[in-house]
Amino acid sequence: MMGLRRLRVLVALAVAGVGVLGCSFQEPLPDPSPEGEPGLSVERPWSGQLVGSLGAGAFALEPGYADGNLYVADNEGLVRAVDAETREPLWRQRLEAALSAGPVPAGERLLLGDREGRVHALDRATGEREWVAELSAQVLARPQESRGVVVARTTDGRVYGLDAADGDELWLLDRSVPALTLRRSSAPALSGGTAVVGLQNGRLVALDIADGSVRWEHTLAERSGRTELERMADIAADPVIGGGAAYAVAYQGAVAAVRIATGAEAWRREVASHRGLALGGEALYVAADDGRVWALDRRNGATAWRQDALEGLTLTRPAIRGEYLVVGDNAGHVSWLRRRDGALVAREQVSGAPVQRPPLVTEAGDVYVIDAEGRVTALRPR
Repeated sequence: MMGLRRLRVLVALAVAGVGVLGCSFQEPLPDPSPEGEPGLSVERPWSGQLVGSLGAGAFALEPGYADGNLYVADNEGLVRAVDAETREPLWRQRLEAALSAGPVPAGERLLLGDREGRVHALDRATGEREWVAELSAQVLARPQESRGVVVARTTDGRVYGLDAADGDELWLLDRSVPALTLRRSSAPALSGGTAVVGLQNGRLVALDIADGSVRWEHTLAERSGRTELERMADIAADPVIGGGAAYAVAYQGAVAAVRIATGAEAWRREVASHRGLALGGEALYVAADDGRVWALDRRNGATAWRQDALEGLTLTRPAIRGEYLVVGDNAGHVSWLRRRDGALVAREQVSGAPVQRPPLVTEAGDVYVIDAEGRVTALRPR
């Protein structure tokens, strides 16, 4: 009964536009030290307030990283670039926009989306605005770029292909949206000339990046049930691509591997998530809706391990840092799991505000996390 009540609360929050924020339904977990082994020691070399509040529900407003530089933005339009090693400021730009997605490094540009339905492209070196594209509805998914085409999604079911040089529209895919959906959208996954997009109706679609033509569609989750709540099947977590397959997971649905070439399903498991996936080596890592973390064999979906210690928390998309898997949560903690067996080897509170955006790993091995109020913390395992 408590599980059903909690589910309804989470859905109501999402529909109201504040996302699945909620608070933890369990006591804070102690810092673990697995029996027989010492726990991982994590140092905190830096923490600072780089931007302001990220805004309720803007889960796609997460840091970006490229070429040694860290890029962050807030809900009020402030965008900043800093050196990821020294934390020295490089530039700052103030946009007249309620930002909701990005910043995404894309070649020499930085891409962002806003709640007015616009995609902004900035010069990554200087922060100067290059172009703005006017779309049809809010942009709640991070725009992505490949082969000179920016692929962007809007909340009204449209997927746009934009010219990366000037923002002009090249093509458009328009699909209907169910009456009730989560207040978040998944970012397109791009590989070569293919864009794989998860839709609010539970379908996964592969598009030709050049012209937007549909290569295949696959139903990941059927919309079934007596009420609109029960029929919610959004693919709200970003799909990932690797080894010739696209991996995606649906809210109240399943996780599956779909072959890029044909759209045929290779395998599926009944694990639901709206937070996200990470692909590393032969494993697919899933932060499930109930707070459990799964490691599945990417070849057949078999369970390698499942970690239940974080059950009841709302987790971020996992990030891979060497031999560890790193996740943040709505209680302001960051947890480190050993990839080979799922052991919880470190857990530390980094903020009094929720950590809702996934950790970001730099080339130097530092892990950056940003809380809901815009405070950024660097973590480094010893």
